[in-house]
Amino acid sequence: MELYRNLKGKIFLSSMMHYTNGRFCSERGSGSAMVQIGAYLAEPPAYGILEHGWVLPPNREKCIEFLQREIEIVRDGLKGVKVCLNLATPRLEWGLEAAECFKDAGGDLLELNFHGGYKRYLELGRLRAMVLPENRSELYRWLERFSLMDFPIIAKFRLGVVSDYMPILDFIESLKLFGVHFNIRDESSGKPCFEFIKQIRKYRFFILASGYVRSLKDVKMLFELGAHMVGLAEPVITNPTFIAEIAKSLELKRH
Repeated sequence: MELYRNLKGKIFLSSMMHYTNGRFCSERGSGSAMVQIGAYLAEPPAYGILEHGWVLPPNREKCIEFLQREIEIVRDGLKGVKVCLNLATPRLEWGLEAAECFKDAGGDLLELNFHGGYKRYLELGRLRAMVLPENRSELYRWLERFSLMDFPIIAKFRLGVVSDYMPILDFIESLKLFGVHFNIRDESSGKPCFEFIKQIRKYRFFILASGYVRSLKDVKMLFELGAHMVGLAEPVITNPTFIAEIAKSLELKRH
């Protein structure tokens, strides 16, 4: 409950593949209550071969050391911020091991990425493809297993991959997951799909929303419609103080 209270109504730096390592988050996460490092990939055979710098070390000790350094870099630059690992993996056991490493490294939350477009994982029925009806039994097995961890877990999805997420969200509500993060970018409008957050506000889990959030107005609207936390991403690439500016304006509006 303390974590809920600390994060509710706040902004976070949402993960972006190839961008959000510890240094990037430290330099651009001012104003955030939480930053997401990654997406990092838990795929031991690919270490040193594929996506160099983003595949976690296969050795447990070295993985913990790597994640500790990432966390320390963030916390050196951002006092009091929570550090969340955005994780993608093609195998459940690899993901669980990486989650344990992050926990032992001193991380605060773990986000399991079911929305990414990493081609090799898509071909294996992972990431986005896991929400498809034919793969859903495996999705449920993964969610259930991660929910048994003594660690706050967030499941991340992307709007539009399937037409109806409610069966998945109904299942998640029966588990002990910390929350659900939706990328709600609407490609047709170039804006967040505000209506979707309104539709899922009935659920009891913590709701995080991101995707095409580009203004204070967007942030306020998402909070008003039921999001507990709002993520900012792409604007931070070109404007390092974007989150700080939004957070300051949001605080002024509240007072």
